[in-house]
Amino acid sequence: MATLLISLFGCFQKKEKEINLEAWLEANFPGQLEVVNNIVNLDLKNLYIKKTSTIVADKSDPEVQIVITWFKEQQPDLGISVDEVKTSLVKSKDEAAAARNLFSKLKQNGLDKISVGVIEMAAYILIFDEPSPALRKPYLEKILATLDALPDHEQTSIWIEWMEPAAYQEHFKDIIPYGYWQRGDSYHESKKIMSLDFEWSPGLKPDILMTGWAINSSSARSGAYLDEAYKAASAWAGKNIHTPFYLEPAQMVQMGPVDDDPMAIEFSFPYFDSKPDTAQSGFEDSALGYVTGVYQTDQKTFTKIRKTDEL
Repeated sequence: MATLLISLFGCFQKKEKEINLEAWLEANFPGQLEVVNNIVNLDLKNLYIKKTSTIVADKSDPEVQIVITWFKEQQPDLGISVDEVKTSLVKSKDEAAAARNLFSKLKQNGLDKISVGVIEMAAYILIFDEPSPALRKPYLEKILATLDALPDHEQTSIWIEWMEPAAYQEHFKDIIPYGYWQRGDSYHESKKIMSLDFEWSPGLKPDILMTGWAINSSSARSGAYLDEAYKAASAWAGKNIHTPFYLEPAQMVQMGPVDDDPMAIEFSFPYFDSKPDTAQSGFEDSALGYVTGVYQTDQKTFTKIRKTDEL
């Protein structure tokens, strides 16, 4: 009986080791790779087939990160190809080297408080500073000059994103690791104030690109824009809507981009004959209409205010 129990216990240990990614990594890449985190995926199919995607980093260079997709059951070696992992590692090391080279050249050209990431043909340049109109063109000029001076770089899809200054080096340092883009939450969108993306070609002029800056209406900062817009909308409503009425500042407020001004956000505030009970289901059906206008984030003005019956 004792021998049988030891044998069964050994089988369970072996099975547990077989479905453990850390054990697989140690067996195939001893001392080289470590798990960072699993990618959140709510697809029920993946839960059923026990499919998981995990961010893995090189222990000697944690900014080199790859995704390994593996299966907890019914797959030999967790369904992982050693050759594919090796290929992914080589690719990630090349991208980290490209990102470090670009970061170094940008710093030499005078850019401060930046982070750089490279994924295939794309380069991501995050700027952690206040995005004043006066700074945008000088930053863009330096970025273009840096790209023009880099010999034979493969990254032609350029993404420049202006981030909240307080987020500088909060989750990474100079280089943006691949796993950051796989967070599965709204952190990046909440910290991104504005962005500019374009296809680079030698000699591209900054004046051509300046009108491409676009405000991010999903940022945490947009809450302050909404508050300012509401003040102007409320003042306008007091003069143009018959009393009594109630203008809602938060619930059911619609916001979105403006076609002819990417640095503006359109807000629509619902109004009612009296303050509704927002805890009640269907309260939005009692809205009489909306006070709609355009908030220009550089000028800090709310204009083109009008009453709309529905959206």
